[in-house]
Amino acid sequence: MVSDFCPPDLGWLRSKDGSREARILFKAGKSRDGYFSCDDLCAQTELAIELFETHFPLGNVIAAFGFDNAPGHQKRADDALSARHMPKFPKKWLGKKGKKMRNGVLPNGHPQNFYFPDDHPQLPGYFKGMKIILEERGLVNEGKLNAECEAFKCANTNAPCCCCRVLFNQPDFKAQKPAIVELVEDSGHITFFLPKIPL
Repeated sequence: MVSDFCPPDLGWLRSKDGSREARILFKAGKSRDGYFSCDDLCAQTELAIELFETHFPLGNVIAAFGFDNAPGHQKRADDALSARHMPKFPKKWLGKKGKKMRNGVLPNGHPQNFYFPDDHPQLPGYFKGMKIILEERGLVNEGKLNAECEAFKCANTNAPCCCCRVLFNQPDFKAQKPAIVELVEDSGHITFFLPKIPL
């Protein structure tokens, strides 16, 4: 497998002196190099941004990074907002890969920490749970709902049927971007996904 970047004005992306390139050769397969993951793509994109900026210092030119719609490219960062698998009540709980979930955003625009502080007298560092998170957002009645509909198969994805669905439909959760988009945008560039091609 070959993964590379090709800016129209530069051709295959390399450093100015040609000593480094963005191209990755990857032997996909369980008994080979494994599988090209979102983490691999993010690392390659980080290098591509660095190489691109050797030609065009940031501020002079903004790059537009285009990616196909592969499911792996839609992966969110390990600390990203996600209502899936959240406990309803306070618990020693971490998100993906043992990372604390980043702050959410309250309706007034202030950050909402999903964990009690480490110096909390009863629950130091505990995850607050969906009930408290919803109550802090003024959604007291919604905090009384069941944690999740069976297998998160809600009859109406816009209805407040369970705590998980209510959080899933909150503006900050809906606005959560894939990791690759956050990486590119945090570097001052833009990104887009190519439309899915029906089979």
